[in-house]
Amino acid sequence: MIRVILGGIAALMIAGCATLVEPTLPPPASMLSRPVLASFNVAGRLAAQRGEEAVHGRFSWRHAAGQDHWQFFSPLGQMVAELASSGGVAVLQMADGGRHVAPLDELLARMLGADVPVALLPRWLQAGVTQVDDVRERDPVGRPQRVVEQGWEVRYRTYAGENFNAAPRLVEVTRGDVSLKLLVEQWQ
Repeated sequence: MIRVILGGIAALMIAGCATLVEPTLPPPASMLSRPVLASFNVAGRLAAQRGEEAVHGRFSWRHAAGQDHWQFFSPLGQMVAELASSGGVAVLQMADGGRHVAPLDELLARMLGADVPVALLPRWLQAGVTQVDDVRERDPVGRPQRVVEQGWEVRYRTYAGENFNAAPRLVEVTRGDVSLKLLVEQWQ
């Protein structure tokens, strides 16, 4: 009986010393094949900052090839502005009746208080990678976690699910004293 107990203890000790097998990550090149949608609708919260100036609120964004439609809301849900662009021309309609026509990047910078690369935002929001060398860190599943592109650092803090192709949930874009955080609460 004692031999059986000692044998069981020895077996447990040996099993405890066994090497844990780490999950195998997909090869880095697999990040290039993550799905990037040509059109999408997202909604959530945003925070933008440039130096000491900051903007916080909610947003909805409908994106399609050559067209973008943004709605900006106060933290309490009141519409602050609507920004629509098509064919290179954008119109910003403020809740107070003010109306501005200019390129999309200029008007988006006006709303956010910070210049951000508008042309890259749709891909960044989806953790789309065009160069494996831009990826500085990957998460435990093998997805991009930190990307540096054109001097901008993009951090994917959380994803909407555990699978490799899950959409990002919290994206932070920074360069110098400029930062933009998008918390996506709804993907369509």
